[in-house]
This record gives sequence, C-alpha cells and structure tokens, in this order.
Amino acid sequence: ERAPDGAEAVLAATLPTRRLWERRRTDPDSLVLRVGTGDLSSELTILEQVSGEPPGRRTVPAVPVTLDLRALGVVGLAGEAGDVRALARWLVVQLAVFHAPRDVAITVLAPGQGGDWSWVRWLPHARCDGGVGPAAQVGTDDETVAARVAELGRLLAARQAAGVGRADRAAFPAHVLVLDGARALRAVPGVAALLQAGPEVGIVALCLETEERLLPEECGATVTVDPVQRGHVAVHEAGEPPREAVLAEGMPLPQAERVARALAPVRDSSPRDDEPALPGRARLLDLLGLEPPTPDDVRRRWQAGGRTAVAVVGTGVDGPFALDLPRDGPHGLVAGTTGSGKSELLQTVIASLAATHRPDQLTFVLVDYKGGSAFKDCARLPHTVGMVTDLDAHLVRRALTSLRAELTRREHQLAAAGVKDVEDLQALAARTREGPPSMSMPRLLLVVDEFAALARELPEFVTGLVDLAQRGRSLGLHLLLATQRPSGVVSPEIRANTGLRLCLRVTDPADSVDVLDVGDAASIPASAPGRGFARLGPGGLVPFQVGRVGGRRPGTRAGRRWPVVTDLGWARLGHPLPPPPSYDGDDDGLTDLAVLVDAIGQAAAGLPRQRSPWLDALPSRLLLADLPPVPPTGTSVVLPWGLEDVPAEQEQRVRTLDLDRDGHLLVVGATRSGRSQLLRTLAGSAAALSPADLHLYAVDCGNGALAALRHLPHCGAVVTRAEPERAARLLGRLRAEADRRRGGLASSGFADLAAQRAGSPARSRFPPLLLLVDRWEGFTETLGQVDGGALTDLDLGLLREGASAGVHVVLTGDRSLAAARLSSLTDSKVVLRMADGPHVSLLALHPRQLPGEQ
Repeated sequence: ERAPDGAEAVLAATLPTRRLWERRRTDPDSLVLRVGTGDLSSELTILEQVSGEPPGRRTVPAVPVTLDLRALGVVGLAGEAGDVRALARWLVVQLAVFHAPRDVAITVLAPGQGGDWSWVRWLPHARCDGGVGPAAQVGTDDETVAARVAELGRLLAARQAAGVGRADRAAFPAHVLVLDGARALRAVPGVAALLQAGPEVGIVALCLETEERLLPEECGATVTVDPVQRGHVAVHEAGEPPREAVLAEGMPLPQAERVARALAPVRDSSPRDDEPALPGRARLLDLLGLEPPTPDDVRRRWQAGGRTAVAVVGTGVDGPFALDLPRDGPHGLVAGTTGSGKSELLQTVIASLAATHRPDQLTFVLVDYKGGSAFKDCARLPHTVGMVTDLDAHLVRRALTSLRAELTRREHQLAAAGVKDVEDLQALAARTREGPPSMSMPRLLLVVDEFAALARELPEFVTGLVDLAQRGRSLGLHLLLATQRPSGVVSPEIRANTGLRLCLRVTDPADSVDVLDVGDAASIPASAPGRGFARLGPGGLVPFQVGRVGGRRPGTRAGRRWPVVTDLGWARLGHPLPPPPSYDGDDDGLTDLAVLVDAIGQAAAGLPRQRSPWLDALPSRLLLADLPPVPPTGTSVVLPWGLEDVPAEQEQRVRTLDLDRDGHLLVVGATRSGRSQLLRTLAGSAAALSPADLHLYAVDCGNGALAALRHLPHCGAVVTRAEPERAARLLGRLRAEADRRRGGLASSGFADLAAQRAGSPARSRFPPLLLLVDRWEGFTETLGQVDGGALTDLDLGLLREGASAGVHVVLTGDRSLAAARLSSLTDSKVVLRMADGPHVSLLALHPRQLPGEQ
C-alpha cells in the first residue's frame, strides 16, 4: 500500500484512480520511491519464543525496497545503459503519478538520448511554467542544457535567499533533476553547485552512469545493476548496511509513454495549501457596479468619488482590492512577465480611475515605449491628455522639459491660491464651488510601460522622471512605471520613490525581489494570469486578482481560432517555442474597456478639455497657410516661416524672421534637410506683402530651387553659380545701396533703417532688401573663387554692415557654414537635420537637442 508497484502506478494514471497525485509535500512518503523488492529484516522483533520460533527479527521475503529521494538528495544509478534507463523511467513515473505538479517538477538533461527520454514531454511536471519557454524542461543539446542549468541556478539562489533548510519538507516544492550521463554533465558550469547545495532547498537529482565509479561524489545512495545476474541491483545508502540481490523493477518505454500521455491533459483544480482564497478571475465592471456601463452611471460614480485618487483594481482575500495613489504611493512600480496580465493591470488602473474621477480631477499621460496597443482604447478617454508611443533622444529631452514646466506652473498656481498642495487646492475649490479656472488642478498620472527597455536605451529619461517624482509629490504628479524584467533597472532612487509596488508572475525570483523584496511572485503559476502581490508602503504583502477590463464582452461572439500544431522532435524540444500566430480579426471584438471608454466619453460631453503638459510633437509637414496670423509689429517687416516648439513654456508658436530684430539668418543642415524650402517659404511670406515694403534678391548655388522667385514682383534678380558676372554685379549693387542708405540715414538723423521707417511717412520709407543665398558650400566652390574671393568679401561686408541699412542676408549651407568665419557675424541661426551630429557643437548645440530624421 505504501509502495505500490508498476501495475498500480499505470492504473492510477490511466483510469485514473484515487491514488493519482495522492502524496502531498508534507506527507512522510513524499519522494519515497520504490526501487524493487528484496528479502529484508522485519521491522518487528520477537521478544519471546513462541511455537518454536527463535527470538529476534525474521527475514521477510519480497519486500519493497525504497529510497527517500528528499532525504538522500542525490541518488546514483549505475550499470548497463538499457537497464539503468528502465529503472530511471520507473522512478520518474512514480514521481509523476503519485505527486502533483505543484509539489514536484522534473527536469531531464539527456543530450543525444531523445529515443529514451522524449516521452517526458507529456508530463505536466516537466511543463514550463508560463508558456513562454520551451515545450518541456529538458536539455537536448549543449545550448538547452546550459539554459536549464541556468534556470535551476536562479531557483537555487532564490531558495537560499529565503533561508529555509531541508528540515522543513514543506518549505518548497521538490525539483527533480535527471542527469543521463552524469559525469559529463557535472562538468557543465552550475551543475556541481546544484548537486552540492540543491538538496538543502528541495532540488534533488537522479544521476545515471554506466559504472558506479563515474557517479558524482555527492550521491547519498547508489543503485548498481549486477552485471552478472541481470535484473538484480545492489543498493548502497550512506550510513546503512548494503542491500544486495534486490530484484529491480523497471518501466518499459511504451508503458512510460502511455502513462505520460494519460497525465498530459490532467489539471489539478484543488486549491493550493499556500495560496490565498482568491478567485481565478474577476471583471472590473462587476467590481465597480457598472454592468452595463452607461453615461448616467459614470456621472453618479464621479459624484460619489472623493477627491483623492483611489482605484479598485481587483479583488483581494477580503473583498475588492483598491489602490490609493496619494497614500500608498505617490508613485508605483509594476512588474510582470509575458502572459502575466501586466497590460491588463495597467488598463484596469487607468479605467478604474477614469470611471470614478472627473477629467478635471485626474488626467493621464500614457507612454508605451515599444509602441504596442495596450493603451489603444485608453487613449480615447477624456482624461488622457498625452499619448506617446515612440521616443528618441530629442523627444526625451522635450518630454522632460515639458514636465518640468508643468511642475513649475503648478507651483505658481498653488502659491497664487495660498495653499501647500493639490489636495488643499481641490478642497478650496470644493468649498467655493464655482471657483475660477485657477482653482482647477487635476492630478496627473504618468504611466510608462516597458520602462526597463527605456532605462537601458534612454537612461536620461528615467533619471529625469525620478527627479520629477521627488519634486512632484505635493503637486499632484504620480508615476506608474511598468516592465517585464525589473532586474538591474530598479535603482535605489526608483525604489525610494515608489511606495506602491505591484508584481504579477515573473520567471526569475530576482525580479520579484527587486519589486517586492521577496521572491513570492516567481511562484505564481502560469495558470493564474492576473494574480499578483502588492506591497503598499511599509505594509506587508497583499495578494490580489486583477479585475480584467480588456476582455471580450459577455455574450459577444469570439472570432474563430484554429489550433496551432507544432511538430517538435527531441532536438527542438528544449528550445523556446515559436510565437503563436496573431489573429487580427479578434481585435475587432467588443471589449469591456471599449464600452466603458465610450460611456465615460459620453459622460464627459460638455466638460472643458484639460490642458496637456505634453504637447504633440511638431507635424512632419506644414503649409504656410496653416500658421496662425502674426500680430502687427508696426513698421517692422516680419516673415513667418515655421512653427516653433517651446516645451519650457508648454507652447508652440509661429517662428518668424523679424528683419529689424534678427538682421541676418544662417540656416545649417544636410542635403535634403529643407534648407532650400525654408528660403522658398520666406519668399512666400514676402509675397503676401506689397512690393513697396520688401525687395527680394537670390543667389541660387543649388539645383534651381529659387528659380521660381524671379516671377514675383518683389524679386529684382535670381543669379545662379554659373553666372559669376551677374553675381558680382548684384552683390556690388547691394553693397553700394547699403553705403548710399547709410549716408542718407546719417544726414536725416536716423541711426538705422528701423528708425527711418518708424519716423517717416509711408512713401518715404526705404524698403528692406532681402538677399537669399542657397548652398553656401556651392558658392565658395564656384563664385567664391572669382577675383581671388572678391564676392565672398562682398558677402562678408553685407553681413557686417548691411543690416543697419536694411540689407539683410539669409544664408543656407552644410556644416562648412557653421565653421566659416561669417558664422560669427550673426546670432540668428537655424539648425536642420545634420548628417553628422557632433558638428552641431560648432553652433553651441548638443546632438540630443536635434530632432530625428525629419
């Protein structure tokens, strides 16, 4: 009864019988395995002679011979390969039939032995937890052996960190490592440590070799096949008398595969002894009482909600599980591997907050660094004032500048209201009921998904966020940083500022420790997506089940999904599975989140749109007609040419060339960066003026981009680099006109043209002269060589002295223009995309200040 034979084991698996998975890790016969039968001394001792029986112990024939694998730690099996593997199959079958997968896991390292061990693929005990690794925990070649050993090494480290020893049999589930070819495998880095330290924390081993002398020295017992009397083994257990002539029991390969296939579909549905009483799944709409969600219901929830940012995100042991951002945070950290429900948790947090808080109480900025679709529906919320799916070095700098400006604005707003923090301001606004707009300061939740990848590729951004987090505590700024793998990126600064920590299932205990300070989240089964632990401030761990909101609406028909069949031979069995095919049609299904977002949007109809601290990036294409009108500036000629992004002031405004203020302008950029287009845009702005107010001239050393300007009534001439004589006449005329005007201004008592235009009637005003020079590098190579550089000197003279007389020059060129001596003659410079970032330092700029490939 205590040591069933092979026939009973097969029946238990295939029928199945009540003996299937009967042993718990706390039972005394846990990991006690039957090797065979032998004649053993009875455990009963005869004290007095009865019926002629002499006193002492009797020998009982054909008694089961067992080994306690947990107590021994490492057991060696030696002998002829076929006999040893048959015995090993029998021991593994006992582990799989009498112990549940929650209590025993099995890893087999048998490179090149697929015919003997391929059957373990069907065992649920060898199945990888999470569905993102290989199909089974096996090592089939050098690569997969190293991967499995590394995984067990991390498990060993995590269990050692927990500080529980072998004496507590129930401390950990057992993990059985089978080494087929133990001598060679022991040389793999990490295996020796597993054999030496693993048994103390429940990692035990079965080692197979052809000779006993080749078995690892860590073996606490050996089972050696008799080479002469086949079918018999000798059992040697440390500290015990040897047991010779034991009739070994083996399991034929077809029977082992039959057992494994019978166990493959079986799932253990009984509650875990060490798990809290949590439901397997939950819906957010049920928890919020919003099924179905309607605009009126949402408005009632808004009225019932308080001013603080509290969100019901799931269910706990005692009922709904809620997060209070100001009290539990004010900032949070979320971790969870693929398939754990991390994206669902972020959606739930955002949706719950939006369903219980008005947009003027709480707003969101969503950052999905990898550009996924997790926030697709959340971006439609009236609370969402910013959505970013891609970042580069320039956008990182821009985002941080915008957020710093937002905090500065909030500081000024609090100071003007005479309160110390956002809660006091909201309380003041509630008392005054209809307060001025300055009373409105919604909390701002910045949600960053995949922040670990962001920290590795753009560390400046995460560092800047931490600085903002420290400053934004009283200003209503909350950060929620989420990642799959937090190891190595959760700095002491992040840990110190994230009082709220949520961890769903992770594959590495170190990831759980980084978030929760304990490795508990690594033991969450893959069959429980959305299950997690929370550490709220200084309190203990709180288990919870996420209330899902991204799932399909009840009663809606799901799209058809065909089963995916992947044929895996032994060689591929230990390698990660290929990703499953995507089902684009399923994205069209109606979800709880989509319906809730629609209801919230309707409930917010009529409410003012909240200001965004994070303005959209500048458009990649912009028409001159799309620019807002420029206010009048007196007699000064102002030419709008673009849209300026000013994140430090949270503004975007028209960029102009004010001839009185700017004088000249240098435009530096690579080929096809828009240099010629900027000149054409300036000419287009000039065309909106009267020819009496501005005269145009152009020197086109490029590909004829300025040729069309000659049709403007404002344009006196367009000269190409193939026309050196015309170029000389044009530059000479402009220089002479500048000299003439300076004389006239001096005789009239005007300091410069701006003063003359401001103090003269319209008919007497000198019009500004605007010279456009395209591609300075082309000018210097052709026209600059005429008469020993005389034309270059004329250009330099106009730059030095022409502005005061109303002669203005706009030059475009490549990086050589930034290094030329004329660069020092004007403070107004525009830098477009550069082919080589370091050269922007010539213009006192950092490469990170420049946008990407636009």
